[in-house]
Amino acid sequence: PDGTVARVEFYDGAALIGAPDTTAPYSVVWNATAGAHTLTAKAVDAQGLSTVSAPVAVTVVQGPEFVTIVDSNSVWKYLDNGSDQGTAWTALGFNDSTWAAGPAPLGYGTIDTVPVTPFGTVVSFGPDSTNKYITTYFRHAFNYSTTPGVTGLVVHLMRDDGAVVYINGTDVFHSNMSNAPAVINYQSLALGAVGGAAEGTFFDSPSIPLSLLVPGPNVIAVELHQDSTNSSDI
Repeated sequence: PDGTVARVEFYDGAALIGAPDTTAPYSVVWNATAGAHTLTAKAVDAQGLSTVSAPVAVTVVQGPEFVTIVDSNSVWKYLDNGSDQGTAWTALGFNDSTWAAGPAPLGYGTIDTVPVTPFGTVVSFGPDSTNKYITTYFRHAFNYSTTPGVTGLVVHLMRDDGAVVYINGTDVFHSNMSNAPAVINYQSLALGAVGGAAEGTFFDSPSIPLSLLVPGPNVIAVELHQDSTNSSDI
């Protein structure tokens, strides 16, 4: 009460963090390392008197840049009968018990950049090779619990020809498809054919809000679209 603050010093244990700050509201940039830390702030007034804040305990957890939530060879439910599933099939509570199941990658035909077809599961294109089903549906259920350090989601997708991805019923990523969800249905064609090296290329979505996941069961759903009814593979 008999003076003014001249500077504030910030400490991690006994180690001074950066340079003392002489300007209110007093702060410091802290390049934290993984582990447990005890932080304090020491205010020094113009007469050299000082007081130290109560300590604050902080634990810094450093994880990998990416945490895999759905493995690339996970088992997916799929529907390959050419039917119109509308939109309800993308929801977490949708009953897919009658759908077939198999490990990824799922598809048919060949991937041009791979000498041997690497499919974990071969799906059907229907009874007519010149009039194949345009849309095939896929669902994968998984459990999620809060992971320290994770701030968002990214979809890592290989598709031929186009795909739309949903998380718990929310449309999150279009690849080689119209960006207008309202115009996409089970007869919608992809924007173009995929062939050559592009068949083995992965596409990453923009960052997706982590808030779309809920603790416990979740579902990621993908609808895959051909660019034509006589396309050779998906």
